[in-house]
Amino acid sequence: MNRALFAICSIVFLMMSSISSAQVSNRSISVSGDAVVWAVPDEVIVNVGIETFDGNLDAAKSKNDVAMQRLLAAIKELKVDEKQIQTADLEFEIHYRNGSHPSEGIEGYFARRMFSVTLKDIKQFEPLVDTSLKNGANRLMGFEYRTTELRKYRDQARTMAARAAKEKASLLAKELDCEVGKPVSISEGYFGYVGGWNARWGWNNNVNSYVQAQNSIQSPGEGETGENMPLGQIGIRAQVSVNFDLK
Repeated sequence: MNRALFAICSIVFLMMSSISSAQVSNRSISVSGDAVVWAVPDEVIVNVGIETFDGNLDAAKSKNDVAMQRLLAAIKELKVDEKQIQTADLEFEIHYRNGSHPSEGIEGYFARRMFSVTLKDIKQFEPLVDTSLKNGANRLMGFEYRTTELRKYRDQARTMAARAAKEKASLLAKELDCEVGKPVSISEGYFGYVGGWNARWGWNNNVNSYVQAQNSIQSPGEGETGENMPLGQIGIRAQVSVNFDLK
């Protein structure tokens, strides 16, 4: 065999080896793992609102301002730190006599303002709502239980989700007479709170929503991962997707 022919054969051999290696590396399995870590909440964010109406714009604003001062004073009497109270900008909405024909004139104006209160003692939740409704607030805008140790529980959930993904891949591969190799890619999917303790409402909800909320947070439900939700706790969920090599 001359040198030219030998060189050609070597090149062909290397190309075939590269193709074979590429085919092997393309054998992979993609799975996702989910995990939920349950925690006892140590803070709650409550959103309440004040809505006033008057045929005169200045009067609607004045009514809202008076109600706001009364509400803030009552909340501070609960020993809530002023730094934990956030007030949104005042919003206005024009109410026409005939919504289909604004040319018929304006009947009045809605003035709306929302307050967000972060309670470091969740036992203050009901006293805060009761106090707010008795001192100017006429809308419940929602509440959300949280934990100040979110980072710790989030990392735990991520670790458990990654472990779940690896176990799932190993089980599937074994069933198909394969073996899982090293991960090729890793990506994080959904992350956040889960649980029936969270609620969100809008301006269309009135004080009757408070009764419905009390019933809902006292009843354990089923989490998004199919697990029974422990009463009085919130869940921190993590999802991880992994692409493994197959040996």
